[in-house]
Amino acid sequence: MRSYFDDFSLYIHIPYCASKCAYCDFLSFSDRSTMRAYFDALCAEIHLRGKEVARKVNSIYLGGGTPSLAAAYFPMLKDAIFDSFEVEKDAEISAEANPESVSDAFIEAAQAFGVNRVSLGVQSLSDPLLKRIGRVHDRKTALAALSRLTNAFPSVGADIMVGLPSESDADVRETIKTLCDFPLTHLSCYGLILEKGTKLYAEAKKGVFTQDEDETANRYDLACELLANGGFERYEISNFARDKKVCRYNTSVWQYADYLGLGLGASSFLKKDGGFPARRRKNTRDLNRYIECAGKARPTTQIIEHEEGKEEFLMLSLRLTEGVDVLTYNALFGGNLLSEKQEKLSRLAPFLEISDRKIAIKPEYFYVSNSIISDLL
Repeated sequence: MRSYFDDFSLYIHIPYCASKCAYCDFLSFSDRSTMRAYFDALCAEIHLRGKEVARKVNSIYLGGGTPSLAAAYFPMLKDAIFDSFEVEKDAEISAEANPESVSDAFIEAAQAFGVNRVSLGVQSLSDPLLKRIGRVHDRKTALAALSRLTNAFPSVGADIMVGLPSESDADVRETIKTLCDFPLTHLSCYGLILEKGTKLYAEAKKGVFTQDEDETANRYDLACELLANGGFERYEISNFARDKKVCRYNTSVWQYADYLGLGLGASSFLKKDGGFPARRRKNTRDLNRYIECAGKARPTTQIIEHEEGKEEFLMLSLRLTEGVDVLTYNALFGGNLLSEKQEKLSRLAPFLEISDRKIAIKPEYFYVSNSIISDLL
């Protein structure tokens, strides 16, 4: 896999959705009455940060929320970004979309923006499951959206979930086999996490359904097998790509590259002159305050010192199948990783691939990666 350690990326948060899904704890709203005022504030912030951070941009990620709902504001967003930052000619520009809002207007606006990668929130192709988790779209809408997107963009991916209430192995098989018939370049597969404050979390607490973690793990293994049969290669715990067409933005984040988050609640990571101390910044999550301050509300800042940076680097890199680049670690932190972690690496050796150049979790142990990473740190 190519190294994106030296990349600089922009993450743009668009917090509007058609409705709130039963599993979602993301910062998003179904009330779109503030959308125009939000984009005015967002563009003001982009202009402001562009003066502060003069760096060439290698990738842009429009996330949410549901960016495909905001196609009418893509022209002003593009102008703000390209007026404020130097964007690399072959930059990856990704946009998230949901099937119900894949319209002619979205496709035309995204193409005019320069979007060359779309990630579609499918989650499942079972109508009963989609209804159960509060999705607005149905199977037919998802398939139509996939057909339109794969004809309009060079790279299209889909997001799916396993471990949903009432889900069966047959549901997972049918969803993945159908998706593999499309010329998709990317697929993200996530196990359901019951997040506090969500509808499904409340239902589980009341005993409406029980989440079986072993069953979810087995379904995830099934998904990995089906994706491999469909030509997808796993490159990160939850992400799979055909023809090595990984998501550059996400991969750069896992490789500890710098990124600037713009918009409500967006996070940034910026190293000092390529090293430490680094800064993690986070914008306000208060929508009214963000709009009232016209993008000038100061983000909260956390200073990341040398030792904390080492742990972050390992934690993020070990999510990748290629694992930790030992030489990059040694150059960045001025140490010797294999010597520093010799005792722990020896103890964890059955779960790891270890060489002079890399440390990686063996794929069959990805589902318990959190425990392995915790033990190594």
